[in-house]
Amino acid sequence: MKAVWNKYLFTFVVWIISVRAAHYCSINGQNIPVDTPKIHGTEYFLEGETFSLNCTVAYQRNLPVELKWKIPRKMDKKFVTETTNECDATEVNVLYNTITIVNATKEDSGYYFCTSSNNSNNKTKKFEKKFRESPFINLSKTTKEENGIVITRINQRVMKLQTKVDGHPFPKYYFLRNGLNLPSNESKYFVDKMILSGEIGLNIFDLNVKDTANYTLVADNGYVKKNVTFDLRISVPPMVEFLPKSKTTVVGNKDQNIALVCEATGYPLPTVSWYLTANGTDNELTKSNNIVKSVYKVTSNVDVPVKVSGNITCEATNSYGSHEASKQLLVHEIEGGFGIMESATWYPENHNVTLKCVASKYDYRNLTWIDGTNGGNLTDFVKYSESPFSHEAILKIIAVPLTRSGSYMCVGYRNDGREESESISITIEANQDTVIYEPEIDRNEEVSNYQNVQFSCIAEAVPPPHIEWLKDGVLLENGTDGDVTIVSYCTNNTLVNSTVIILRMKEEYKGKYECVATNMYSSEVKVINLLLEDKSPYTTTYLSIIGVVFFILILIVIYLTWKIRREKRFRKELAAAGLLYFKEGVPNSLNPDLVVDEQAELLPYDDRFEFPPEKLFLGKQLGAGAFGVVYKAEARGIINAEETTPVAVKMVKKTADNMYIKALASELKIMVHLGKHINIVNLLGACTKNVGKRELIVIVEYCKFGNIHNYMQKHRDVFIDQLTDNPEKNLGKVNRGYSCSSASSGMHSDYFGSNHTQATDHTFLNTANTTRSGRKASEGYVQPEWRSNYESDYIYDSRNPRPLTSRDLLAWAFQIARGMEYLASRKVLHGDLAARNILLADDNIVKICDFGLARSIYKNDEYQKKENSPLPVKWLAIECMMDRIFSTQSDVWSFGIVLWELFSLAKTPYPNMSPQSLLQWLTDGHRLEKPPYADDRLYDVMRKCWEHKPTMRPSFTQLQELLGSFLEDNVRNHYVDLNSSCMDTNAKNETQEDYLAMMSSPDYNNLVTPSPHHYVNEVRSFFPPSPTQIPHDEEGYLQMTPANKMPFSPRAQSTQFDFDARKMNTRASEASNCGSELTPMLTLSSLPRSGSESDHEGNHSPYLNMCPRIEEEADEVFLDTKSQNARNIQNSAVTNPTYITFGADIEKKSQDINNAYINIPNGLVK
Repeated sequence: MKAVWNKYLFTFVVWIISVRAAHYCSINGQNIPVDTPKIHGTEYFLEGETFSLNCTVAYQRNLPVELKWKIPRKMDKKFVTETTNECDATEVNVLYNTITIVNATKEDSGYYFCTSSNNSNNKTKKFEKKFRESPFINLSKTTKEENGIVITRINQRVMKLQTKVDGHPFPKYYFLRNGLNLPSNESKYFVDKMILSGEIGLNIFDLNVKDTANYTLVADNGYVKKNVTFDLRISVPPMVEFLPKSKTTVVGNKDQNIALVCEATGYPLPTVSWYLTANGTDNELTKSNNIVKSVYKVTSNVDVPVKVSGNITCEATNSYGSHEASKQLLVHEIEGGFGIMESATWYPENHNVTLKCVASKYDYRNLTWIDGTNGGNLTDFVKYSESPFSHEAILKIIAVPLTRSGSYMCVGYRNDGREESESISITIEANQDTVIYEPEIDRNEEVSNYQNVQFSCIAEAVPPPHIEWLKDGVLLENGTDGDVTIVSYCTNNTLVNSTVIILRMKEEYKGKYECVATNMYSSEVKVINLLLEDKSPYTTTYLSIIGVVFFILILIVIYLTWKIRREKRFRKELAAAGLLYFKEGVPNSLNPDLVVDEQAELLPYDDRFEFPPEKLFLGKQLGAGAFGVVYKAEARGIINAEETTPVAVKMVKKTADNMYIKALASELKIMVHLGKHINIVNLLGACTKNVGKRELIVIVEYCKFGNIHNYMQKHRDVFIDQLTDNPEKNLGKVNRGYSCSSASSGMHSDYFGSNHTQATDHTFLNTANTTRSGRKASEGYVQPEWRSNYESDYIYDSRNPRPLTSRDLLAWAFQIARGMEYLASRKVLHGDLAARNILLADDNIVKICDFGLARSIYKNDEYQKKENSPLPVKWLAIECMMDRIFSTQSDVWSFGIVLWELFSLAKTPYPNMSPQSLLQWLTDGHRLEKPPYADDRLYDVMRKCWEHKPTMRPSFTQLQELLGSFLEDNVRNHYVDLNSSCMDTNAKNETQEDYLAMMSSPDYNNLVTPSPHHYVNEVRSFFPPSPTQIPHDEEGYLQMTPANKMPFSPRAQSTQFDFDARKMNTRASEASNCGSELTPMLTLSSLPRSGSESDHEGNHSPYLNMCPRIEEEADEVFLDTKSQNARNIQNSAVTNPTYITFGADIEKKSQDINNAYINIPNGLVK
């Protein structure tokens, strides 16, 4: 049992630290009691703090005193130290012992005892040390409040607002008054701290009502900030005064209102009343408006009607008393208290003239009239009187003669001796007999039934006449009939106009209307006979309708004439730009033996891609070439469920040649019919309404990360090699997870189990490297002038970059192969596949751009292989450089170079090789070495792409399957699933005519094998003789032509196969001789021409003879067409035996085109 108790026994160890004085003796053998010690220190502490407690006691020499501590924890010199002055306490002094706890913990909380003792007695003082887990502040008011308000009387000398403050660390504090710093005025405000009670007090002296305010104590210890607010109210009786402070009288004009304002202060808030005292009676003014400014101040407004003079009083009342202020109200009958009352200034001869002048009794003692012309006294004509407010002088002239015309002056004499005067001029006009000016003579007026009718009578006389109307001898007055109104008015002193208005003419309104004009001297009468027309009441209506219809027909004819002329002008503009058939195309003229880029101009445009330009808001310019420019833009409603979408827009400069606008139009048409794929830059829309004015805007997806060439260069320093760290490691399945390499967020995305199939965020156009990105001509690539030179606006964050891994590069390679597989399946050739033409989007998606732009440029017959040519020779296959044969297999070769760029992190291929020596070096069997970050299996894929024989190279289908096998199944399926939305969109458009499927594939075998069809324009033979055998080697390769001869081209060299029926000017021919990559996408000689300045000469096309034409434009657009038709008139059949005969409906557009915008299934454009 004892062992059990020992096991659970808690022992409290109290360590005793004592300090003894240096002397132990008594005085005269008497024992003197020891004083009680005092302990000083803070009450609280936090975990890890160091704190000290100081114990002191009064000490006298030769008196033995000892200080001892009892503490809650075990003594440890590492954590508990003490200091004392025992060696210095030799005189009357204070003996102290300070204990310090270092790195305190919760165990250090509790009571600390300090005992002072001598040889006869002892005294103990305890101090509680409290542990707090975090800093704190507690504020509690100690000043008495009533419902949260501190109320005091004004007769109190000082008001104390006290708050108990507790906190650790102890806070700093300050006071605010109504949220602002307390004014610095020691005689008014004083802040004190009571150490023993821990209270902070604000003392306010000399109280008055303006001390009513909110006083806030703010405490802040660096960790916690708190405040407490006192709502102080000073109870005082009210005080009132008028605003603005002015003299004690107020003057108002009779029958008007004057506005008065008074302000009352006091607490409780006083109520304000207004009184008007007149003739000994107090009348309360109840219509006042009170505005409370604060708890002790109110402003009252009142409008006082000026009718009588008296006193106006503003009275304020609260529970402590009342106070009032008064003003005397004086009434003026006229503005300013003196003047001539309003009266006429024109009088007829022998009429009475009356003029009245008034002067305020309060300011004037007398007034009189004098003749303003000669200064004569008019006392005989003046009558003096008084009103309750004014002195009055009335000037009255009976039967005024003509000689009394002139000026009259009223003079007022003020109480202060000054004079005021005001003049008036009157005109006396001789009497005149009545004359009626309209109607001049009696007349008949014939009107229709239900017609609005009005007729007037204008008469003049002095005095002015009075006009009356008689109908059939009976006086006609207003109010007798609602449809008949008489309006009379004076146009001047002598002329009067009176008009009769009949709203709807009826049978009873016809008759004799007499205008009788009369004054006191004469009268005159004129007659208007109102007759009713004998015709149908609807005749006028019918005539009005016929007139309106005729006018509308004229407008329609004018509009149709304008529209036809505009259409003609528009088609002429299209013809001048080489875009005569831009909208409808000439699909019946498509040749199944030619590839798409040789006849893209014949494709129709799909109006569902038309986007309203007013919903496109251009932003900053991303780049510009010699002839093209690209902007970042915001398109409103171009994507369903998106209010605005960032896009890239491509357009041609105004100064560019027609060949460039035609090339951009052809590029647009190919993208229209291409369909959508997640790994190509997709078309979103276009603005083509003004294409005839060379204004064409192509809208494509926008990507903020730019091309992967620049991206890899910027991320070389953070590349993680996951393939070649171990030389014996096989590629196998790369890692077990997938990490998204989006540079925007730097976050990882695990695609295990992901069902995310939505298309990527919208990417933008080609960011082909320019001098801005550090690319040099020595690298084998010079930017062609038709490219746009635009780059991304992505900014590389060098402080927190997203690592680039081998896993990312392999995922990119797989996606590029899938995108190229789609282009090949759609029979579209890229021709310039390189890392600079591959863009990076969110979610680690890559997109191929600028496809189909270069083939017709690179295979130009005038091209010369030389070092400074703007041709990416280091990405071209051998057959491209030797024979200008661009095919899907040459794209495979370029794909191999792209793989080498990926796994070398965007290094330049053949870095030490000049372009002119490259062809021989490749022909000799040399190839690029394995890049530093690829393993053997990847390098084997590259070598297969670089087979000398194009037919031995793998297809893109095989490449994507092979590269996909290197990836985890879930990663590969993720990228495949991302394309599902694009596939769904393509499936919805399957009902449309697939023109790309009708054309020849750019396969190498198709290009080097002669076509079974031959175009012969001779009437004698529909089928031409068999072509001569083209020499080739036993493996199917075409034999190379000598260097000084034209290399082989799939296009026939004879004029039989020349597809241009019009002459081309010398300027374009000279441009083609420069050997530079000047035009995108299409060989201009393969497209229908319209006489642009870029056309070549000497070529004729049988396709042009089949194109629809506009007769009015024949002479201006197709100058050589008539002669060509004359030669073909004997044979209406098409020279190609596989073609059908074209009928008159050749101009018909596709019947399945829907007007709804293609990117918004519901047809909604916000």
